[in-house]
Amino acid sequence: MQFDKDLNSKHAELFLEVRELIKNCIGEDVKEKYSENITTLLSSEGGFCYLKTYDSYVHIGWFRGIYIDDKYDFLFGNGKTIRGQKIRKLDSKTKKSIKYYIQETLYFLIEHNELLKIRRLKK
Repeated sequence: MQFDKDLNSKHAELFLEVRELIKNCIGEDVKEKYSENITTLLSSEGGFCYLKTYDSYVHIGWFRGIYIDDKYDFLFGNGKTIRGQKIRKLDSKTKKSIKYYIQETLYFLIEHNELLKIRRLKK
């Protein structure tokens, strides 16, 4: 499991700090899913992000990153929907950005889920 690899990496402490911050921001509804390649953080609204350690940073993959207004200019990538964030230290600005990206993801998920409900009612 990637989670075990992350706990044994040189960035284990940073990984745990980032993980705890994200879990606290998502709230009581947070769940974790462990796989061979990533640790996913989600709620009943949907998936927020995944975590993975690399040689020089902790990576957050924001599942709905393309829909986030990146006011911190920390996101990178050109995939269909996911945008990445490299975490090298958990300073004040980085914490604020993570909290903001979680909030923006939650807004997207709520809107998306409500639209799906409306579409189902039309059928």
